[in-house]
Amino acid sequence: MNSSKKIMNKQNGESVKESSQVSAAKGNKRLSDGGFSDTKKIVIGAICVIIVLVLCIGVGIQQFQPKVVLKVNNTKLTMDDMMYPIYERESAYLPYDEMYQMYTGKSIWENNYMGSDRNITSTVTNAIGLKQEVIDTETEYEILYQEAKKAGKKLGADDKKEVQDEVAKALKGLSFTQKLRLNISKSKLTKRFELRKLADNYKKEQTKELDKTVDEKAAIKDISKKDYREYKVQCYAFSNTSTDSDGNTKKLSDSEKSKLEKELQELYKKAADAKDFSKLLKDDSKSDIKFSDTSFTEKDGWSMVTDKKLLKQIKSMKKDEISDIIKDEKSGYVLFVKMVDNNSNDSYKKACDSAITSAKNDAYDTWYQGILENYKVSTNSDVWDDVTIGSVTTDIVTAADLEKMNGDSSDATSGK
Repeated sequence: MNSSKKIMNKQNGESVKESSQVSAAKGNKRLSDGGFSDTKKIVIGAICVIIVLVLCIGVGIQQFQPKVVLKVNNTKLTMDDMMYPIYERESAYLPYDEMYQMYTGKSIWENNYMGSDRNITSTVTNAIGLKQEVIDTETEYEILYQEAKKAGKKLGADDKKEVQDEVAKALKGLSFTQKLRLNISKSKLTKRFELRKLADNYKKEQTKELDKTVDEKAAIKDISKKDYREYKVQCYAFSNTSTDSDGNTKKLSDSEKSKLEKELQELYKKAADAKDFSKLLKDDSKSDIKFSDTSFTEKDGWSMVTDKKLLKQIKSMKKDEISDIIKDEKSGYVLFVKMVDNNSNDSYKKACDSAITSAKNDAYDTWYQGILENYKVSTNSDVWDDVTIGSVTTDIVTAADLEKMNGDSSDATSGK
């Protein structure tokens, strides 16, 4: 009986053990299912990370791409494209910056606009005016280029040779680093200059035809020959005031005026018999008396003689006649004058030429505005507003660099 119990207990024990093993096996199976789910999560997570990285890289590439500044229809001009036009203007004005700061107390960029864009008023600064000039010029080049292509225009062999000469001249003296920072190379400038050349050729053709439509007589009808009668004179003079290095003026003392009057009298005595009136002074750099070869018109008068009675006397002088010594209390000048020509029409001709040129410019501007209406032009102010002319390329090609480049060019021309 006891042995029977032992056998039963043993069997029961084995049964429990087997049951435990089965349960363990089932448990292991459940753990194995859980492990497969974690792998899927890892794979999905990795895919998500890759997607995020791709998006980040894409955004990063976009950030490093040149920003679009100007769009003309489907053509996009980036900040890289604008570097050379900016450099052209900055390199043209930079050599004069030091002089302007010395004489005006302002940089050349702060002085009034001196560019060629007829649509920009001279009351704005060079920095503002030249910035707009870049946009206007690049827009016009692109539009005229597209119009030329539509008309089937192409560059000839001579045009292409001229372009290559311009490219060589533009690149001369610039280092590899400077070219890189200016975003220029032989191929890039060739493409740019060929576009300009085709646009310029097309503009010349259109201008030639438009000029024929201008009524030149109507353009000059309001210009008076009497108003523009010109008096050409030579004179020796000194002023009753002097100006110091700071620009401050002060009146000469009686002794200083007396000394200069005596000196002027000595020159006057020589004038009548002199073979060359312009060479009475041996060294004008050492004298406060100055020689002047100038002219004035009936309309504008003469700043050196503002007393109407005295000016009338000068106007009545005959050719080659020499005046007495004149003291103009209003202008502050003491002088004597030789009449070179009392009835020149040079100023009248210049006024007429200017009026006709203005009428021709108006004809072109009207034509161009009509063409411009067919194009969609936009400027990206988010990028362009941050541009300040006078500081974009001036640290890439400095005033010293430009001086050296110009010096090297002069030496090459003279054969040194």
